Parts: sequence; structure tokens; C-alpha cells
Amino acid sequence: MGVKPETENQSALRALPRVLVSVLSYNSAQSTIDTLRSLQQQTYPNYHLQLADNASSDDSLKHIAREFPDLDIKVFPENLGYTGGNNRVLEQGLAEGYDYIVLCNHDIEVDQRAVAHLVETANFHCATAGVVGGVEVCLNSEPRRRRAAVATAKYSKWTARASWLPQAVANKFTPLEVPCVHGALVLFTSQALRSEVLMDENLFMYFDEVDIGFQLREKSLLAFVDPRVAIKHKGAPERYNAREGYFMQRNRLYMVQKYGLWYHQLFYHLYAGLIELPAKVCLRSLQGHTRFARASVDGHIDALRGRMGRDHRRCN
Repeated sequence: MGVKPETENQSALRALPRVLVSVLSYNSAQSTIDTLRSLQQQTYPNYHLQLADNASSDDSLKHIAREFPDLDIKVFPENLGYTGGNNRVLEQGLAEGYDYIVLCNHDIEVDQRAVAHLVETANFHCATAGVVGGVEVCLNSEPRRRRAAVATAKYSKWTARASWLPQAVANKFTPLEVPCVHGALVLFTSQALRSEVLMDENLFMYFDEVDIGFQLREKSLLAFVDPRVAIKHKGAPERYNAREGYFMQRNRLYMVQKYGLWYHQLFYHLYAGLIELPAKVCLRSLQGHTRFARASVDGHIDALRGRMGRDHRRCN
């Protein structure tokens, strides 16, 4: 029996870049379901949608599997954090021959052409693109962040802080070259992965996007933001969350130690140890946020001791 000839539609589909779209989740049934529904509606035809679960300890996987009986679900044996979980997906995508891998938070929604726009931008800049992101709208955050585009204009090695692009710049139609893509949905090119650009698992979560930006520049690759891609991000943590305070303070010092020169490191140690951190502890404690203040101190001390990754109890 002869093999049926390939149809015109099948031939056109095979000519398109293969895209893996992966959602990383942990103990978050309803928000993950909403995200998967949004991603199922994509107009880009040649993509595979999967869920990567970071060893959820609740019954969220049962609810998700019931809602999406045909969904490809990968379950990790332990909580690898944002960086570790996504690295397993990036390694999987490269091994399986995908051209692009789109990493997604579990608490986002995008319009139907989001993946198509990301792929279009990556294809247009195929010689240099390492990652491509979009413009994030933080729905559950303060007005300043709600209006902001989450692509950084610059990152300071002196204070370990990033600044945001102004809204007027983010509203432009053409893709923007940026130092790093900060967002909850990011496309990685296979070119970046073949160059061994992966997330630093010492970070566990937070500041991973800044680290990726540094890695891309070392490999002569670029980060782009496509303003046509609007990412509705619902899951901003509560204000003065102790877990966020710990990781932010810890990872800022780690980033200065990793990428800063000796004078950046000296300045940051003096600035954070003598001015910023004492002021933060006093002010937040007076405001009643003692757990946040204590967590910030713990993070700074752990970074000084080299206790990174998921060593600390706050990682679990």
C-alpha cells in the first residue's frame, strides 16, 4: 500500500518553525486552567502546548487533567523553582528539535496572535535573536506597574536595580531591542539554547531575566520586545511578601557578585549593608511588615554565605 502524498496544508505546516509552548505551574489550579484556555486559542498552527508541574503538593493537577484530558503534562519529582523547572523545559525543547520554546507563567492571558507575533519577530531577527518577549500588564498591582511595560531600559551594577521602559516607548509598533526581557511569557530561540544560554538555577526565582540578558550579550545575541504582544499578568504577589523580599535581596547581591567588577561589588556592599538594608528594616518594621524586613536580612546574609538555589527553607 503506497504512502499518501502530503497535502498542501500539511506541507505548509511542516515549513513553519516548530514551537513548544510550556506553562510552569505549582499549586495553582484555577489560574493555570485560565492560562491554558488562553494558550489553546492561538492562531499559530505549528505549536505544541504542555504543562510542566513543579511537584505541586495540592490537588491542582487532578483539576487541570479533568479540564484538559488530552493535555501533555510533565511532572517534576521536586520543586525546582522557576529557573530549574524552566531549564528542564528548555533542555527538552532543544533535545526534541523545536525551533522556539515559549515559557509561560501559570497566571497570564494573551490574545490569539501572541505566539504568531513572537515567532514573526524571532524569524525577522533570526541571525541575532536570543529571546523575544512582550509588554506585560500587571492586573493585580499598583497603578505605576499596571501601566508599565516590563522590559528593562537598563540595569545598574551599582545598586542591582532595573529601570522600566516608559509607556510611550512600549506603545510603538515595531519590536524593540532591550538589555533583557522581563515578563511572564518569553520565547527562547534554539540558537540561544545551542549557545548554552540557560537560566541560573542558583537564583531559584527572580532576576533570572537580567541574568539571561548578560548571557545573551556574552554570546553576541540580543533580546527583543514585541509591543504587539500584551501579556495580562494576574499573579503579582502581595505587597511586602516575605518570600519575595528574601529572594529579591539575596539575588541582587548574587548578581553584583557574578557580573560586577570589584568597584561595583565594593559600592554595593557599602550601599546595601550600611544604608539601604538598615533603612528598609527600620521603615518596614515600623509599618508592621516585620516578616518582610527579617526575610530581606536573611536573603542578604545567605548571599554573603553563598547559600543560593533552594538551600534556604523559604524556597520550599
